[in-house]
Amino acid sequence: MDRNKVWFVIFWLLIVEFFAGTNTGIHRGLYSLFTREILLVSSFAQIGFVVSIFGLAKSFTNLGIGSLSDKIGRKPTILLGLILTGFGGLLISVSAGYNDMLTGTALMGVGSGSYAVGIMVSINEIITSARRGLAMGLFELAAYGGQTFGTTLGGYIAITGGLRLPFSYIIVIASLGAVTCFFLVPETKVQKETRDKTPSLKDHEFSRTPFRYLIPLYIAGFSSKILDSFVWSFLPLYLKGLQLSLMEITFITSAFTLSWALSQPLAGHISDRRGRKSLVLIGLVSSTINILLYSLTSNFIIMLILALILGFGTALFYTPLLAMVGDLAPLNHVGTLLGSYRFFRDLGYLFGPILLGVVADTYGFNYTFYITSLSLLIATIIVYIFSRETRV
Repeated sequence: MDRNKVWFVIFWLLIVEFFAGTNTGIHRGLYSLFTREILLVSSFAQIGFVVSIFGLAKSFTNLGIGSLSDKIGRKPTILLGLILTGFGGLLISVSAGYNDMLTGTALMGVGSGSYAVGIMVSINEIITSARRGLAMGLFELAAYGGQTFGTTLGGYIAITGGLRLPFSYIIVIASLGAVTCFFLVPETKVQKETRDKTPSLKDHEFSRTPFRYLIPLYIAGFSSKILDSFVWSFLPLYLKGLQLSLMEITFITSAFTLSWALSQPLAGHISDRRGRKSLVLIGLVSSTINILLYSLTSNFIIMLILALILGFGTALFYTPLLAMVGDLAPLNHVGTLLGSYRFFRDLGYLFGPILLGVVADTYGFNYTFYITSLSLLIATIIVYIFSRETRV
């Protein structure tokens, strides 16, 4: 595939990812307020468990769908994911109780795992290693740019039409993404016999010791989802407890995802030029400190600035971690290994909200900041000691 065609395909894959991210943004921005105020659930642990269900469904989908996409192709997995996401949002919009919220969120989790792996693997197999960091940064820009737009859109719709109405838009947006994918995105899966057979680290050294290289990346990815679980599940409730308005809460959570989205192509590009590992460590350390600073202020402007800085710091490790996995993966197993990374990473969505919810119920909200920061610190130490630079 020539260079112009490659970027044409990537452009439409990113558009589809933006639609999908918009739906996730609607959910992440409003689900905790919806669960508390519409479904009348008061337990922080139960509210957090909604994201745990999302993480459980998404992580196991990541694990299976990567291998499946290696067999049946990428495009079907993307379409399946968008369809399931749409029906999940529809179910939440008409939910009569907590179980409906859990079921709808699980459908969105399965859908998210399916379309994200399909899109990510498609990009990885048509892009060169020298541009992989940039490509993964653009992928995350589309995902979290969409989430930023979705959070803002959902907040605006909720202010004017109530908390149920935004979730009904999810099926419309998912349909737009599916139509775009069906007509404008080609199948990118390359037949095995046409793949590059040049021996490399991936074919020899990596095949002998895969976990030696992947485990530090899995742990760092896991901690990133504990961080995101905190922002997704508990930060809106914490801000509500500080008597901030829904619009102010939306601004802060959107600032995080906007900064995260815009910074990821830059982080990916720098990692292509300067290496991945050092950037990952800088991002983990800055995020560890940033989370602690949140617990020391109740000022809206300061928290808005902290959200922007946190998004930038998160981008510094989030995108390079994906690129590191892509660097290590043999081409004919890229779907399987990216899926396995996303499986372990997204388990943070399962365990993070449960842990943070129990901590909040038992000790108070401030301790959720401390636990989140500690998880990032542990990941920093493990990456520093056990990981290796992959961009050589």
